[in-house]
Amino acid sequence: MKKLLPILLILIFSTSSFAQEKKDSISSLKELMKSVEPYGTFEYALGGSRRGWAVVDIVPRIGLKGKWDFDNNPNYYFFTQAEVGLHLTRRNDYISISADPGAPSATTESALFARQGYIGIGTPYGRFSIGKMWGVHYNLAGFLDNMYMFGGDAIGVYNAGTDGGASGTGRADQAVKYELYKGNFFLGLQGQFRNFSNNSRQGFDAAGFATTYKIGNITTGVSYYQVFDGVETPMIGESKIHDKMGSFVIDYNKGEFHFGVISMLFENHEKDNEGTFYKGWAVEYNLKYNFGNNKAWSIVNNSSIMMPLGSVNSKYIMNKYAVELARRFSLNTVLIVGVRFDNTILANGKHEELTTLAVGFYYNFNYKVP
Repeated sequence: MKKLLPILLILIFSTSSFAQEKKDSISSLKELMKSVEPYGTFEYALGGSRRGWAVVDIVPRIGLKGKWDFDNNPNYYFFTQAEVGLHLTRRNDYISISADPGAPSATTESALFARQGYIGIGTPYGRFSIGKMWGVHYNLAGFLDNMYMFGGDAIGVYNAGTDGGASGTGRADQAVKYELYKGNFFLGLQGQFRNFSNNSRQGFDAAGFATTYKIGNITTGVSYYQVFDGVETPMIGESKIHDKMGSFVIDYNKGEFHFGVISMLFENHEKDNEGTFYKGWAVEYNLKYNFGNNKAWSIVNNSSIMMPLGSVNSKYIMNKYAVELARRFSLNTVLIVGVRFDNTILANGKHEELTTLAVGFYYNFNYKVP
């Protein structure tokens, strides 16, 4: 019995230590989850046109958001976000529904790709962040991002068939961002460090700013971006030389009714169907109205036009019109039916029309539904 007593004591001590460690681990996990929140969206649609029919994913994504204070002082805090996109259905060339090209290459077959990844510091004097994140231009363009499936291409976010990373107008690559929110006023400044070429200039390779101000139900804003170190023939992750863009937005939002318009002047920020960059202009509007019991129904209308300006040789005109009817079944689930009309004039002057129909299903967790 005397020989068994030390063994029993060791077992009891080990068991109690394991239980305490497990309890401490659970407690630490609970503390962590107070600061970190997982989120995600999953949206799929059956869509088709005269070119064919297919099941497509509409940029589903999963991510983590985190925020924690400096020494329990809520005026100073860290924040972070990491988000990956998912391609879980086979990509095809004859059905295009979402305006967001997803991965930077817009052609990847990878099931996972980076959308955002950044960390920042919040202070009473503004927020500073570094990494890959939404550019400050999205504070304007986001007013028109109310479609569930279809979307326009004229707002300059996903320029030239990319995710806007190199130019900085979309999910900006290698970016440093400053944001100031004061009441109804917003100011955002952004710079990017990429070193495109051996002749890279000192300082920023690309920079931009955006500002908005709200008076009553109306918000107005402007943004401007310029690439300082573009290349003549851009590859994936590069911008065209002399890429610049300026935009203006006016947005009205009251109750269940919303209407917004954004306009853009640009040079080498977009390209036509033949891959030629050009100088041009664009206008897009978005209208949304929620109705029915508990405002469970929504009708959304979006239209955009983009074309060359001045003496550009290209005859290219992009013109799209889309309508969607959506039914919310909960905070997390939406069923959508929609149609988009593409009325395009190609660079050679040929007229091309295409009608796309789609029915989609949207599910999210911890993520705001449009």
